[in-house]
Amino acid sequence: MTEPTPSSPARPQAVTVAFWCWVVAAVLLMVGGMLTATAEVPSAYRSLVLGFGAITALAGAAMAFSAGRARSGDNRFRRAAVALSMAIVIVVGLLALLGVAQLLSLVALLPLIAGTVSITRPAAQTWFDGKADA
Repeated sequence: MTEPTPSSPARPQAVTVAFWCWVVAAVLLMVGGMLTATAEVPSAYRSLVLGFGAITALAGAAMAFSAGRARSGDNRFRRAAVALSMAIVIVVGLLALLGVAQLLSLVALLPLIAGTVSITRPAAQTWFDGKADA
């Protein structure tokens, strides 16, 4: 790891916490999506469940990518990660109401919400604003 230069302030703890929460959630979403896609269901619902599983796994991959870019200080990806995490919470919640979501996908909602709360803390917002000015 490289040391921060004097011109760039150190990354706040809130950003690191949000990154790791989002990474854990992304892994849980990808595994939960793959389990959903390979679940044994009646053939009439097979393509629907396969699609929901693929969407959940792809959302986890997109979350991992956005979290990595946000950790490096890109304010656009921070906003995208917040929006994506809230969209995932809504979609997985609706899938759970339909009885399609796996337990791992539901557990992933907790670190998604925690990461979103952490990245919107004032210290993190100030750090991202300072990176945008530089």
